[in-house]
Amino acid sequence: MPNAEEVAWQIALHEAVCAERWKHVNSQLWRIEAVLVVIVLLLLIGEGAVIDVLKRVLGG
Repeated sequence: MPNAEEVAWQIALHEAVCAERWKHVNSQLWRIEAVLVVIVLLLLIGEGAVIDVLKRVLGG
């Protein structure tokens, strides 16, 4: 059965590993958010361009 020092060491190790994992996850989330923002902006800009072309073609 582990003693208090071993448990404290295991908890400290676990916290350090989890902190590194969260750093990696946060960087991936930032990249995903950036890509989504670009996609939304492209869709909005592209949609606006399509609407303008349709207005011109239809004489509106």
